[in-house]
Amino acid sequence: MQETEPNWLAGIGGRPDGMAIDETGQLRLGGISADRLVREHGSPLYVTLEQVIRDNVRRLQRALDLHWPTGAELFYAIKTNNCLAIRSILTSEGVGGECFGDVEYRATHESGVPTDRILLNGSDKTERALTAAVAGNSVINIDSLDEIDVLSRLAVPESPVRVNIRLRLAPLGLDRFDASFFKNGGTASESLLAAKWGFSEDAAAEVVARLLCDPKFDLLGYSSHVGRFTSDPAAFGVVGEEIARFAMALRGRTGFWPRVLDLGGGWPRLREPESRVPSANTHDIDAYVAAMTTALRDGLDGKLPCLWLEPGRYLVGNAVVLLGAVTTIRSEADRRWVHVDASTNLLMRIETSRSWYHILPASCMTAPVTGKATIVGPTCVPSVLGADRPMPNLQRGDVVAIPDAGMYAEVLAPQFNGMPRPAGVMVAPDGGVDLVRRREAYDEIFRNHVVPERLAAGGPLT
Repeated sequence: MQETEPNWLAGIGGRPDGMAIDETGQLRLGGISADRLVREHGSPLYVTLEQVIRDNVRRLQRALDLHWPTGAELFYAIKTNNCLAIRSILTSEGVGGECFGDVEYRATHESGVPTDRILLNGSDKTERALTAAVAGNSVINIDSLDEIDVLSRLAVPESPVRVNIRLRLAPLGLDRFDASFFKNGGTASESLLAAKWGFSEDAAAEVVARLLCDPKFDLLGYSSHVGRFTSDPAAFGVVGEEIARFAMALRGRTGFWPRVLDLGGGWPRLREPESRVPSANTHDIDAYVAAMTTALRDGLDGKLPCLWLEPGRYLVGNAVVLLGAVTTIRSEADRRWVHVDASTNLLMRIETSRSWYHILPASCMTAPVTGKATIVGPTCVPSVLGADRPMPNLQRGDVVAIPDAGMYAEVLAPQFNGMPRPAGVMVAPDGGVDLVRRREAYDEIFRNHVVPERLAAGGPLT
């Protein structure tokens, strides 16, 4: 392969997101070289860029303020990345919390979010979680008749429970978009109908009528979540049309008009590993907000409700870079394998969803590309981080960087093959570096295991 002069950051598309190349040809993250971060904190290493998170929040809020006149609020989906330092940044930006279960609820509250700014989701909420939400005056997105019975028992008329009703959205208009992300072979509407969440129009009408006549409940509006399955803004317009249709139909049947519409998450970014292609998305967040809000305004005949969003990937996906160090390098015939000490354990969406991540030669960003290499991890499965990627002549000890590792990476990371989960650091806007997650040790991998005394080392086997 002919040597070519690389332009790595331009090649990955999107915004720089705190990444730059210094005069020595090294990648810098928030002004700190990747090599230095690995040297001081070890490898593999998750690196969070605080300013990128703050920029994402403000960009999304600006788009909402521009396109929706009656107010919009953000509630971070902590399942995306539960790093408590990240949650604390979002708290300082005024972002509420969206949670599944009492553990996420507690983590969100202990990160500074007032309980009345927390949403509780889930199709099978525990009584423990519901009890905490009722006590905290949180908003509960109702997703089953069972939880209404539990809430009715827990609540009192003097302090009614704030609730939304989760709608089952499956508009046929989505079927013109690629539905392969759902992984079940059906159309988008078939996939959404098969999912476990939400009430149909008939079921929702019954729930609305029941809640309106019970003084223990304060029905705010409706919640929905289609999730990210396409980067086409037109799909968000279709979803907006369906939400408006639901609201109008239910008003006709019950007389109820929502004060809140919770639009859920799934808001795309410019670089999307989950798109499974290397090219960047050509649509910024403004296009998605505009498509959704235009459809809502056109379809709603009444006072516009407040909008709530539950973003996760949009706020943090591009704010974390995974660093790994080159180890064994093997070449055979026309193939070259470059091992790094990171594996697909740390980016599980590669294995589960075929996500496609860019890989940057952080130690030598200006070195010429000399050929293709398959970047692999050390586990006993193929652990292919990237196949046949153009690379310079990487050497043992060089650092590689994988951007866009902020969503569904750390939270899904297993300890397969006894691999300790990495440390995490955060680069502050002023260039300071803070440890935000300690590296796991051997004892921590096995700390919850219990060996019966009769099987302890040296003991009898029978």
